[in-house]
Amino acid sequence: MGLGAPVYAVVGLMVAYTSFRIVKETKPLLMLPLEAKLETGIPEIDNVLKGGIPHPCSLLLLGPVGSGKTEIFLKLSSYRLQKNDAIIFVCTNNLPENYRLMMKKIGFDPQPFEERNSLIFVDAYSSKFGLESKEKYCTSIISYDVSATISKAIDKAKGINKIVIVHSLTDVLDECGTREGLMFLRSLVARTREAKATLLLSLNPQAFPPAVFALTQEAVDGAITLKAKEKAGVRWHL
Repeated sequence: MGLGAPVYAVVGLMVAYTSFRIVKETKPLLMLPLEAKLETGIPEIDNVLKGGIPHPCSLLLLGPVGSGKTEIFLKLSSYRLQKNDAIIFVCTNNLPENYRLMMKKIGFDPQPFEERNSLIFVDAYSSKFGLESKEKYCTSIISYDVSATISKAIDKAKGINKIVIVHSLTDVLDECGTREGLMFLRSLVARTREAKATLLLSLNPQAFPPAVFALTQEAVDGAITLKAKEKAGVRWHL
């Protein structure tokens, strides 16, 4: 079955007293074999995407700092793990232990899933500050090292569907530079396609010139943009 339509999103999300619209990007998804749609557990996204994110595919989650990217990834991870999928969570902007704490705060205990290799954290954060990582899967932020470690984690992860989350691509581009960062992105897209896994990467488009931002979009199958609108009140609202 071919994936012939772009990802359409006209969703209003209100996160931390701010609402966000998910809007369709100008670049359509490539024609790729589509095996399924994966629900995210976030009705506002699933309804607009007509059942969830395409699988397998590669998508950018775009938005400025504070736009709710972390919360979306945490909710999606906990939901898909409970559906017996595998999550490889690549941490470039925070320690894995902090993401574990965030998961617990939303009522999800990651430990049982880590014990059976359904949830694998890849620590690409500690080395930036000369810290010794406590994680089984740890790497420097150098693009080759990150790619190799992610590849090992994909092979070891156990689940019906495999989802790789990179949070965030912004840090990789900042640390490695545009050329190496884009090579990392293209390599990871190819690796996840080979593994029939879905790849989700967060990116702050405001952090880069338009030309660099355009190149990141060209490397993936589609993108979802979170746009802030000032409005207070409800946490999640369509």
